[in-house]
Amino acid sequence: MGALLDVLILTANGFLAVLYWLTDHAPVALSWPLAVGVVALLDTEVSRRAGHRPRRYTRGKAQRESPAAYLGTLLLALFWTAVGLAAPPPIPLIGLGMWGCLLLTPLTIPMEREHLLSRLKWMLTVYAAAAAAFLLLLRSELSPQALAAWSRSLGRPGGGEALESAVISSVVPYAALMLWVIGPLMYFGYVAQRFAVHAKTRVNPWQTVEERIRQLRGRGET
Repeated sequence: MGALLDVLILTANGFLAVLYWLTDHAPVALSWPLAVGVVALLDTEVSRRAGHRPRRYTRGKAQRESPAAYLGTLLLALFWTAVGLAAPPPIPLIGLGMWGCLLLTPLTIPMEREHLLSRLKWMLTVYAAAAAAFLLLLRSELSPQALAAWSRSLGRPGGGEALESAVISSVVPYAALMLWVIGPLMYFGYVAQRFAVHAKTRVNPWQTVEERIRQLRGRGET
């Protein structure tokens, strides 16, 4: 009985530890189901189109799925997880919003689905890479030998340390501005612009390309 109780306590503690971890990293954890949604709802269609090949002599069509879209999303999710776990707020929350747009925007604008999926993936990858570079900058330090070499080059003791501090203090504010304001504005602004284009042209964004072509062909018919 005592052994069973110990097992139950250990199991409960394990679940609590996982729950606490997920709570502490909720924006990153919530991006995982969004990535799964991208793979299941968007990459499947793109992969089938990429693998669509007509047979020779008009003998039908060969359908093979290309794994490129799946692998791209999975690698992006892994990369973002590593960056999001290491990055301080609000970067993980901004990334969660980007993942949400990556899933929902192509779904709600079928006419531009492949283009939007590719573009938003690329923009999210660039943002994740910029965040990773920012973290490396914050944690990087020159070796004592390099600092001494810079001090000798500058011709004054402690010049290397002062130069390193000045460079970091000059770059960090602009890098933070890019990650907190400019980068998100570019990403979400692009999403808003695509919806605005369809609103201005009065084209239903929920139509597929095939439906739009049929609509255009049917104009003027009684």
